[in-house]
Amino acid sequence: MIVLSALVFVSYFGRNGVVIFLLAGLALLLRRTDQTRVELRAYWWLYLLPLWCIISLLWSAHPNLSLWHGTQLAITFLIAVTLANRLSPLTFLRILFGSLVLAGVASVLIGTVRDDGIWIGIFESKNYYAFTMVALVLCSFALAADRAQPFLWRAAGVLGALLGLPQSWMAESAGAVLAAIFVLAAALVMLGTHVLPPKRRMLAIMLFCGAALALLLAGLYFRDAILALVVEVTGKDASLTGRTDLWLIALDEIARAPLLGTGYRAFWVEGNPLAEQIWIDFYIPSKSGFNFHNLYLSNAVDIGLIGVALHLVLLVPALVLATRWVLLAGEAPALFCFMAVAFVLILSLVEVPVFFEFNALTVMVLAALVYSLRAAREIPQLAPPARIQMAEPSHNTTSAHWRGQAHSVSTRRIF
Repeated sequence: MIVLSALVFVSYFGRNGVVIFLLAGLALLLRRTDQTRVELRAYWWLYLLPLWCIISLLWSAHPNLSLWHGTQLAITFLIAVTLANRLSPLTFLRILFGSLVLAGVASVLIGTVRDDGIWIGIFESKNYYAFTMVALVLCSFALAADRAQPFLWRAAGVLGALLGLPQSWMAESAGAVLAAIFVLAAALVMLGTHVLPPKRRMLAIMLFCGAALALLLAGLYFRDAILALVVEVTGKDASLTGRTDLWLIALDEIARAPLLGTGYRAFWVEGNPLAEQIWIDFYIPSKSGFNFHNLYLSNAVDIGLIGVALHLVLLVPALVLATRWVLLAGEAPALFCFMAVAFVLILSLVEVPVFFEFNALTVMVLAALVYSLRAAREIPQLAPPARIQMAEPSHNTTSAHWRGQAHSVSTRRIF
């Protein structure tokens, strides 16, 4: 509870929140050092991204920053993976829900208004406020939609949604709201397929994916009309609040070092002429909290196309495995993992939601990936028959475990 709560409140408590998160995470790691070593070996490939960020110090214009931020990112990854192995998926979801509810209540009671009149709650930016409240809505929906949950938890989910929905809108982040709407619609479709037999369920999903693809192609064909509608509805300008201009700048910068980038966190630094000019053009006097508003372009600038590929190595398997899990199981943790990853992937087209050090959404996505990997191995209807047969003599894996009991990765060989 302390680890996740400190993480959610980092924006409010600042360094104190980071210290609490690190101390609680360190205590969790040291509590079972043998298990920590097994988890490191089991999920070694998850650390390729932070390792690449650290290695970028070799060509970075600011190697000290690349090393410092890369190390912090690696620690965040380590704590996230540990949480997802020491807690059952349902326990993680409930604790996260409680932490997000506290953040939502605090934002209502002691929140603040930005200079331009936008409510930002207890957070430093409207986007982070919106992302957190959308996460609360997704947690709430997952709990409320799972018929196997006790009545009190389902009722809490409804109340959580009522708390998070208006605040998601108040943050005035059009990208977050639109992404959340799409994800919730997809989740409803997935839940609806559970009334069908497995074979017809997959057919329904294929039809849904086909319809989504058709809509995407139609959207590309009518993109000018759609852009005009979005501009009219959201009140943004035709450049999507300058995003298209930023993307052109990013593409020019990527062309200078396409594979390696400028170095992790080495672009948005005082003294960099291009960064200074962008801050002036976009009226960012603080010279902080700014990016290229696209996950892939931003990371290509910092850590090159190799770094972008490492992002996809985490995000794509997370989406595929979580989708399979929710289709076959339909439980609250599976539903949340799917929605969290899908939300980030959609949002990544216009924002940079992950991966950062001491960032709640980053930990949620990493936990979703680890839980989806565990589900693929440990839940009988998801695991390959040969793997189940090999595991049965020494392991007792049940659906009850996935609903609330602790798990030890040290008892199972992974990969």
